[in-house]
Amino acid sequence: MKKFIALFTIATLGISAAGSSAAQNIAALATNIARGAQSDESAYFVMTDRYANGDTSNDNGGLKAGSYDSGFDPTNYGMFHGGDFKGITNSLDRLKKLGFTSIWITPPVKQQTMQGNSAAYHGYWGLDFTTVDPYLGSEYDFKELVVKAHAIGMKVIIDIVVNHTADVIQYSDNNAYVSHKSAPYLDAGGKPFDPALFAGKDSFPKLDANVSFAKKPSVDAASANIKKPAFLNDLTNYHNRGDSNWSGTSVLDGDFIGLDDVFTQKPEVVKGWIEVWSNWITKFGIDGYRIDTAKHVNPEFWQAFIPAILKAAKAAGKTDFPIYGEIFDSNPLTTAQFVRNQAFPGVLDFAFQSNVTAFVTNGRGAEKLVELFNADDLYTTSTTSAYGLTTFLGNHDMGRIGMFIDNAASNEADALAKSKLANALLFLLRGGPALYYGDEKGMIGSGGDKASRQDMFPTQVSYWQDEKRIGSDPIGTRSAFDVKNPLEDQITSMQGVIKANPALRSGTQQIRFHNSEVFATTRYLNGQEYAVVFNSGETAQEVKFNVSTSGSKWTPVLGTAISSSASGANLTVKVGATSYVVLKAATKFKAKLAPAVTLNAPRSDFAMDYLLELSSTVKGDEYNQVTYLVREAGKNWVNIGTSDHRTVKGDIAAAGLYRVFLEPRKYANGTNLEFVSIVKNAANKTAVSKIIKYKVSY
Repeated sequence: MKKFIALFTIATLGISAAGSSAAQNIAALATNIARGAQSDESAYFVMTDRYANGDTSNDNGGLKAGSYDSGFDPTNYGMFHGGDFKGITNSLDRLKKLGFTSIWITPPVKQQTMQGNSAAYHGYWGLDFTTVDPYLGSEYDFKELVVKAHAIGMKVIIDIVVNHTADVIQYSDNNAYVSHKSAPYLDAGGKPFDPALFAGKDSFPKLDANVSFAKKPSVDAASANIKKPAFLNDLTNYHNRGDSNWSGTSVLDGDFIGLDDVFTQKPEVVKGWIEVWSNWITKFGIDGYRIDTAKHVNPEFWQAFIPAILKAAKAAGKTDFPIYGEIFDSNPLTTAQFVRNQAFPGVLDFAFQSNVTAFVTNGRGAEKLVELFNADDLYTTSTTSAYGLTTFLGNHDMGRIGMFIDNAASNEADALAKSKLANALLFLLRGGPALYYGDEKGMIGSGGDKASRQDMFPTQVSYWQDEKRIGSDPIGTRSAFDVKNPLEDQITSMQGVIKANPALRSGTQQIRFHNSEVFATTRYLNGQEYAVVFNSGETAQEVKFNVSTSGSKWTPVLGTAISSSASGANLTVKVGATSYVVLKAATKFKAKLAPAVTLNAPRSDFAMDYLLELSSTVKGDEYNQVTYLVREAGKNWVNIGTSDHRTVKGDIAAAGLYRVFLEPRKYANGTNLEFVSIVKNAANKTAVSKIIKYKVSY
């Protein structure tokens, strides 16, 4: 339910922005925007079993070759195909040359080989979370992968699952979900209780598998101790309510299509998972985590787990440790809560995927990109921002970007042009991009899930041999590694330019122009400004917009402009149909205006749900950073976060605002707060706003 937060009392208290010791003390609290460990990464996402077979001796995982139970059948798209750690290790130099800084792999833990008519080639049916799956190689092989990656300056990020394990637990009746109202949890003595009230606390009630659950759980004798670590064999460490129906309480405690849903509210479970995933850092030296099914786990778990993991990483000498959660939702109001309230440094940016894909495939929709990037302010805190999000175009669940493009393209040339435009949007806009393996080879696929998990090595799946590809012919019996594709050439060139021009990955992103088909931003870092223009339309378009580096010449460094010219602070660019260009200012930007900042009255409405908008205006069109502070009466100032860009007029946001958001309900009703903002310009000169007083009322 959306909450309206009333503006009960607002008053201003003026202070002198210059010469005041109070203002000087406040100005010293200005900070740069937080970017996060993922913000300067470029990840290549690999499904290990489908990438490269470096060692055929592990194809059957140590089980009898040729048997159905071994799960190995390279002709069946739902079985193991033979890809392994050695195959990835042998390909790391290729990925480095493509320009990637990290490799993200599907879960490497030991699996329950078969469930139903499919095998665990994907890695999401974990049994033993202390070691690697034998189908993928040995622990030594995995360590070699990590060591080789580190030797060439690449990180290894692994997919992890804490929400569920393989399907081992059985119920005496059917798998239909049973609600809390129908059957509340009971402690070992039969007394009802609400787990949410005890989540993570030492006072969590003792449970009994025969008494406590909506469904009575059991396992067969052979599976009683099949999971590792041992805490995963305790039946009371699972929710035992049946399959999720994807609504209400089942989102958190329903089984994920039969997979055993872990009782993550229990303190022994929290402790157990922290130990498991801390050990992977020290044992194997891995460099980050992508966290599967994050929205299906209670917030209290993440609030304990993620800080503990980051602490373990820091103790292992890894101060730059990316963590991004999978929250399969394209509404930033939803996904931002995991960053703001559940300790996630970043999440997978499903809103980016949705809106960028629509812009490319529809040939219009730039106004939706404005809404997307205006919403970036929702992720801003003292330690996070939207720069730390992981952006992507498609994946192993929803399907490939090539499939979305092929469905919309008018011909092969159009599909290739749209694919190049999509790649440009992925790599040149804010966030840490993640490319799904095979996209650089023009793979399309026919759907999500199994249909989007093709082999890079010569495939024996007959219909994959005949599938269309963007930029090349169907693969047939060849290896994708042996067939050059214009998309990989584009990606290599693009990432080389980005490396030589770090503002294109690590710089401020400021929206400059949009109409339905054209979207333009500038990127800025350390005095260097770039203009980036994307045209998804079917005809060439000439656009004119402001830049901050006035009077400079601008030169294309990537993509193609039909023409470009500059006059004062205006840049005019003509871009071809379904195309893009990056232009670099020949002159370095220097701040000219004395900084001054106005803090606006806090604002809330239904569109912002649980948040209070704090905004400031800064005169001019220069690059600034605005830090926001809050304090309760008589207490010290607390950093809320720093904004480095202005909003653009959209359906919700007004234009020209540096914004952050606060959650008033974290304070008691009636609490008196004070807000202040500090602007710091590109010359590191500061100014302080007037203080605004605000009384929380809800």
